Amino acid sequence: MSAAATAAWVGGCVLSGTAGVPSVVGATKTWYRKIPLPTWTPPDRVFAPVWTSLYAMMGLATARVAAASGVSSPVVHFLAHLCVNLLWAPIFFGLQRLRLALLMNVALIASLSVLLGQYGIAAASPSALLLCPYMGWLLFATALNFAICRLNPTARGYNNARWQADLAKLQKRAASIAAA
Repeated sequence: MSAAATAAWVGGCVLSGTAGVPSVVGATKTWYRKIPLPTWTPPDRVFAPVWTSLYAMMGLATARVAAASGVSSPVVHFLAHLCVNLLWAPIFFGLQRLRLALLMNVALIASLSVLLGQYGIAAASPSALLLCPYMGWLLFATALNFAICRLNPTARGYNNARWQADLAKLQKRAASIAAA
């Protein structure tokens, strides 16, 4: 396993993990902190270091698998899994589609379960073990997403999160009109 290839996988995963940041930042400034959240919701400052570490471990695990087996089925599976993972933040925070994001989390758990087995076979257990913290966090995030859905029920496709986001947009628009 070359250092350059490992750095590319780790760096690529960490960098790709920043794709959802604009959605998250926008949501935390508008609707997300205005909706009911579970009391056990972690503080915002926890998410960036946790996700950075998880993306780095995903990259390292995939670098090990790629070194052992080349561009194989597990690597392609990981790339597809990563794409779904990267879409989660824009779906949840950007579009306020809480239930769709929950379904995506369930799909990610199923996909990661298969990936753990593939990585264990392709490059021995250390690669699969590198994904275990991600599975733990994904299970926690899914429970959190589920709790947020329960606290913010949907009525005709319009939940409190979407209402808060639309209200924030209207308030911003009204403020700009008043300032003109």
